[in-house]
Amino acid sequence: MFVDTHAHIPFEKSESFVKNAKEANVNIIVNASEDLKTSITSVELSKLYDGVYACIGVHPEHAKDFNFSEMDEFRKLIKNEKVVAIGEIGLDYYYGKDDMESQKRVFRAFLELAKEVNKPVVIHTRDAVMDTINTLKEYNLKGIIHCFSSSKEVGMEYIKLGYKLGIGGVLTFKNSNLRNTVKSLGLENLVLETDSPFLSPEPYRGKENESKNIPIIAKVLADSLGQDLSRVEEVTTNNAIDIFDIH
Repeated sequence: MFVDTHAHIPFEKSESFVKNAKEANVNIIVNASEDLKTSITSVELSKLYDGVYACIGVHPEHAKDFNFSEMDEFRKLIKNEKVVAIGEIGLDYYYGKDDMESQKRVFRAFLELAKEVNKPVVIHTRDAVMDTINTLKEYNLKGIIHCFSSSKEVGMEYIKLGYKLGIGGVLTFKNSNLRNTVKSLGLENLVLETDSPFLSPEPYRGKENESKNIPIIAKVLADSLGQDLSRVEEVTTNNAIDIFDIH
């Protein structure tokens, strides 16, 4: 059994999406959110399907529009038994730092919420490595660094803080440096993800991604590490179940 630790399930296609995943032996999907609306939808989907769990939060791209009065709604949502994490939350300076302060305020608010309810966090970070690391150092939390594609040194910093690294379709891209990087990080520190509908693995790059593609990513990871696919399946699944406390 495989776990997709980070997907964005399209509500209108959810039935076929989950069916396709299970046929590919991906029996657990953690459905990530971007704002309050998608967090509510994520919880609704988790109630509809066995093996689908919700991850609620506000993506940094939506931080500047976030109304802090909505935190009460997030506190209500977190009480649902199938909400397993806070996310995706974090910092994203890719398009500049104009809203850097609002991103930091929202990031800290959700880290505080995670600490309050004792839930793991799913971290989005792009072009903001040092600010992300320095902020996470202030909180004794665990979770996943979503869509990890940085250097060995950066990866080890996250691992020291107690985080697993989410490995997705980028690993399969031709000439991806991530294939060499994962060799130094240790399978025990990795989990699998798709970030569907984005970042489809080769040979489906450019097409809509689905959780069913997790075994493709797992095979490339196994080849990169010189490990059996069954070993990658076992370890990454156990890592995910442990982080999200899924029984």
